[in-house]
Amino acid sequence: MKHHRIAILCLVACALDLGVSQNSVRSQVESVLDSSPGREKGHDLISKITDHPVAVLMSIAQSTQGSYARRTRAIYLMATFRTNESERALAELAERGSPEFRCPALDAFVEMKSQDAIPLLMSRLDDHAVCMHASLTDPAREQDVFVSDEAVRLLEQVTGQSFEKVPANGHRATTPWKDWWTKQKRNAKLVPKRSDNCET
Repeated sequence: MKHHRIAILCLVACALDLGVSQNSVRSQVESVLDSSPGREKGHDLISKITDHPVAVLMSIAQSTQGSYARRTRAIYLMATFRTNESERALAELAERGSPEFRCPALDAFVEMKSQDAIPLLMSRLDDHAVCMHASLTDPAREQDVFVSDEAVRLLEQVTGQSFEKVPANGHRATTPWKDWWTKQKRNAKLVPKRSDNCET
């Protein structure tokens, strides 16, 4: 019975130590983010603090306790690790994160130059959540920016194509991009698959 109690106390102590250790790591990463050292230096500093940088950064990005600046820096720093884990984390934030963090997540995902960037951007074309506000001139006004507006902007950046000169009704047209994507998929199906057994 006595040994059983000692074992339980040891387990509790280990769990508390692990919790303190994880909180310490997170606090150190948060300090780096708050000091805003730049992406390359931030990447290096966080890599020295933890072997699991993406998990810690994702936790900070999803936290409702941190400031907008801290959470946004965490999102952009995730992209610097260029791993499958960071791609999955950023895609999750872009699809299911709070609206104000979906746009930075899309932007960071594009920065990674992932081959999944276009499909992810296409998936956000019907996302009319407001992710930011823009101050416009001529005439001076404030305008809501939808996630879909940012998806179109990033599609233009990635593909080098544009289907409109002036945004219609204050928001970017998504139908031309949907039509373009349908054509891309159709054309991809028409390209014959290479056979490894072809004789030359």
